[in-house]
Order: sequence, then C-alpha cells, then structure tokens
Amino acid sequence: MKWNILFSLVFLALAISFFAVIIWIRIYKNIRNEKKKKQQELLIDFLNSFLFDEDFDKESQIEYFKKEHLKSSLEIKVTIKEILHFHENLKGESARELEFLFRKLGLVDFILIDLNKGSWYTTARAINALSELGIEVPDHKIEVYLNESRNEVRQQSQLYFLKLAEENPLAFLNKTVRPLTTWQQIYIENALKNFYKGTPPDFSQWLEHDLSSVVEFSIRMIARYNQFEHIEKLLPYIKHHNDIIKWEAINSLVSLEYTELLEIIIPDFMNNSKLIKLQILEAVKLLGSYEDLKRIGDQIETTDWELRIKYLNIEQDFLPDKKERIYSQFMLEKQFSI
Repeated sequence: MKWNILFSLVFLALAISFFAVIIWIRIYKNIRNEKKKKQQELLIDFLNSFLFDEDFDKESQIEYFKKEHLKSSLEIKVTIKEILHFHENLKGESARELEFLFRKLGLVDFILIDLNKGSWYTTARAINALSELGIEVPDHKIEVYLNESRNEVRQQSQLYFLKLAEENPLAFLNKTVRPLTTWQQIYIENALKNFYKGTPPDFSQWLEHDLSSVVEFSIRMIARYNQFEHIEKLLPYIKHHNDIIKWEAINSLVSLEYTELLEIIIPDFMNNSKLIKLQILEAVKLLGSYEDLKRIGDQIETTDWELRIKYLNIEQDFLPDKKERIYSQFMLEKQFSI
C-alpha cells in the first residue's frame, strides 16, 4: 500500500511538473513574441524615419536607439533581420545608408560573434548578413567555411566571396575540396549574373580542377559566357571517362556552334553510353544535316527503341514532307521486331 501511494505521488508530481513546464514554455513564448512584435514595430518606424525623413537627426537617434533598444539578444536579432529585409528591397543610396546604419549600431560585432558560435545555422546566417550588406572581414574568417560539412554554410561562404569580389569572383574555387552541389552551381551562376559587376572570369582556369563538379561547371560556363577562345581546351573532354563531363563538353561545344564537332563524335558513336549517344543525336539535330544523321542510323541497334525514337524525331525534322512515310515505316519495323 505504501509503495502504491509513493508511486502515485511521484507520478502526480511528474504530471504536475510536466504541465507546469508546458504552461511556462507557452507563457515564455507569448512574452517573447510580444517583445519581438514590439521591437519590429519600433524598428520599422525608426528605419522609415532614418531613410526618408530629411529632418531626422541621424547621429543622435542612432545613439539613442543603440542605447535603449539593443539591450537584449532578442532585440539585436530582430534588428538585424529587419535591416536585412529592408536592404533586400532597396537599391542605391538607400541600401548604402542601411549599411552605414548597421555599422553604427554595432551590429557587425554581433555578427562576428555569431560567426564563431559553432552551430551551422548561426554561422550561415552570419555569413549571409555580411554578404547581403557588403561588409568585408578578413578572408580567413570566411575561407574556413568553404569546405564545411553543411551545404548551406558552404553555399553562403561562396556567395560572400562572389558578392564582394571586384575581380576574379570565383577565386574561392581554388580552395574548394568538396563537390559543388547542383544548387550551389545554380546559386553561383545566378550571383555572377545579378551581383558581380566586373569582367567575367576565364572559366578555363578550372578545367583541370580535382573536383569533377567544378570541371563540369566550368565547361558549362564557358558556353554560357560565349568564351569561344577556349573551344580547343574543351575538345579533350568529349572523350572524358566521366559521362557527365563528356555530356557537358558536347553540349557546350554545340552551344558554341563548333560544327567540326560532328566529325569527332559521329565515328565514335558506338563506343559511348546511351546518355552520350542521345546527346550526339541532339548535336546532329542542331549542327548537322540529314547526311550526318544517316551516318548514325546504321549504328543504332534495331531493338534500341529509345535511340530509334530519337532518331525518328530528328529524321522527321530534316524531312518534314516525308513525316508520315517515315513514321509508318518505323511502326512497321517495330511491329515486325515484336
């Protein structure tokens, strides 16, 4: 009986404690949200006055805001977030004014503390703030994150160097030892177009990189930026052992309208994987003639319907007046093979 009473009391105490913790967390969250909302409203008014009110005494008001409204970690985080949000939607002089404000409020020091805290999301957020506001720090403070285990941290460090670069914006690739993910390649390409204002880099300098993903990206960028002077450097890659690199090289040479490409890849058609064979057919479609297509026709196995369908579609494009006859012949061959 005593043990039952004891266990009941312990269970009751645990239940009450658990319930109390839930209530406390809820109250804490509500209080925090109220403080956050109050800080946001205060900051929006402050930023609007700072940016658009000509009679606003910037120096004294900045000091007052810093002293009275940046006392807690929550106030600082909300302030950083709101300034970044404003900065994303403003350009020119207004954006530069926000960068000035960020420094005057002493928020750079807070960002640098966040940079070294250890949690990946805090580090990524800090690097993003630095790059968004164009705040330079010694290179070594960001370089250490170029090869972090988390993709998000690597991506933000890459964008930092790219956004702040005045020349050679992809120099960080020389210190990159982890593969570029597809999303990282997309972000780098978009940042080159939208943020970097200098002379486009010579992408051929990374064709010998140890990472196949960097080589693949460099080959694609040579075509994107019409660097015709590097066509000769791309030719060895159409015989590369890596099919992705080989595919990218053929695709880039097609984009650069290198017509001599067909004399290299058509004779070698049978020695390639299906992925490359399909790309060779696409190259013939875009650069070649019906005669070039026929040189491939005899090399396609009669039962390889994926290649034959691709071949048929290209043949119909070359001979639009014979589409129906070509299609009927194809269907008879397929039925006969079945």
